Amino acid sequence: MQNTDEKTKSKLKNIIISAVCILGIVSVLIISLGNKIGLPDWNDVFAFCGVYADLGDGISLSFINVGSADACYIKCRDKNVLIDAGTSLSYDKLSAYLKRNNCDHFDAIIVSHPDSDHIGSLSDVIKDFGTDVLYMYPVSEDIVPKSIEYNRLIDALDECSVNVVNPSIPSEINIGDMDLEFISPLKSYDNTNDSSLVVRLTYKNNSFLFTGDISKKAESDLLNFGVHLDCDVLKVSHHGSKTSSSEEFLKKASPQISVVSVGTGDRFSPDYTTMAVINSFSDEVYRTDSDKTIVITSDGDSLNVKTHA
Repeated sequence: MQNTDEKTKSKLKNIIISAVCILGIVSVLIISLGNKIGLPDWNDVFAFCGVYADLGDGISLSFINVGSADACYIKCRDKNVLIDAGTSLSYDKLSAYLKRNNCDHFDAIIVSHPDSDHIGSLSDVIKDFGTDVLYMYPVSEDIVPKSIEYNRLIDALDECSVNVVNPSIPSEINIGDMDLEFISPLKSYDNTNDSSLVVRLTYKNNSFLFTGDISKKAESDLLNFGVHLDCDVLKVSHHGSKTSSSEEFLKKASPQISVVSVGTGDRFSPDYTTMAVINSFSDEVYRTDSDKTIVITSDGDSLNVKTHA
């Protein structure tokens, strides 16, 4: 039989084990929900511990899970490029991911268009990370957003003396081993979505097409002008909405991989019929609502995909 001291020690041991288990479970839940309730999430924990994702030696494109918004971080050896920056609410997640992957400055930032779900966090990105240059196509005065996010962006550009370039269409720039072509807007549109700065990025034998939020109307213009649209990876326009991704456009682009940036529980995107069309013209389709952050790496020939990054 156990004496009183042994029983006490055994009971104390069980209490400690139970307490540790409960604490562990609670910690996991808190960290998992951290970004939603304003506390550190897993990205913050990884960054604090110095744990970085393996983005390879060639080029990597991280389509960051920023909900119903867009943000793509591109790393090519020592070059860092950002296309769009999600909403103002996604900055903590975005910055944690960048720090986790040892990014402390951008060689270039590209703004597809000035809607809040594409520039929401950009003022904070500029202040905290900085950039050598920002590419942004000017929209006409009558469609310039009157949002808080847009005003904050303009203030940050002025405060940080950012070199802002309004690229001509078409034009091409080189950043390290990357070639970037600005291929649209081809004319003046009456809305910010169709005025999106469409970019085709080439790295060795692979190509990547970023379409902003253009609709079928702007897609048709690209087709009619005979613009080179063929790509290995397509960032699907306008979060997979029913206003974009025509069969003709997808057939011309003929992507191996399509990525849809969309939020969980979004009532309007992606559209079921549109997704069916995207699936019919793509070998692989990924979505940030179900696949979370999607990282595509390439050595210049072959593509590899990692989800839940």
